[in-house]
Amino acid sequence: MKMSELTPEVVQRLTPEQKWEICCSGIRDEGESAETALLLGSRPDRAVERALAAAELYRQGRVRTIIPTGGPKWEYRGELLSEAEIMSLVLRKNGVPDEAIVPENEARTTAENMICGTLQMLRHYHRIPDSVIIVTSVTHMKRSMALAKALLPRKIRASMYPSYPAMDRDEWLRLEDSRTHLDDSIRYHRELIENGDTEDFEVELQ
Repeated sequence: MKMSELTPEVVQRLTPEQKWEICCSGIRDEGESAETALLLGSRPDRAVERALAAAELYRQGRVRTIIPTGGPKWEYRGELLSEAEIMSLVLRKNGVPDEAIVPENEARTTAENMICGTLQMLRHYHRIPDSVIIVTSVTHMKRSMALAKALLPRKIRASMYPSYPAMDRDEWLRLEDSRTHLDDSIRYHRELIENGDTEDFEVELQ
């Protein structure tokens, strides 16, 4: 079965474990280094998860700068902050110096993360870098990499560094919000294919 064939009716019949496999199979740290990391925003709990992963990537010496990208604002520790500002705070608290953090506060979608992130790279480096590592949740990575391929300049070599839920996968899957998140991820990716923004691919349902 192809990803484009996962209609809402088909998805409704799938188990949470099958949905996880569709979204997450083959996603892994590719072990690459790059000039910068593009850290994709989300609501606070996922933003923190992703920022912690990006901070670890920086501490490993695999990137020189991190671009936290995301404009929507959320209540976070008594302040109304953009996703980029939340992730910047987490990065600083986890060993990433100010000069290595280049926040981007305009993007409102994953596609805009790619476009606005590229503009921020150009403003910071005064050129387009050759390589970037995409940092986002494991459940968000497949469509993020598809959009990176579609929207980043061709010269950029993009690799992935996924973050994972703080809790055990099976415990995470028991949460209604988590199951909804997987449904949304599958739907958004199918829409990208239908709109011609990314290529279709085979999914295995076990």
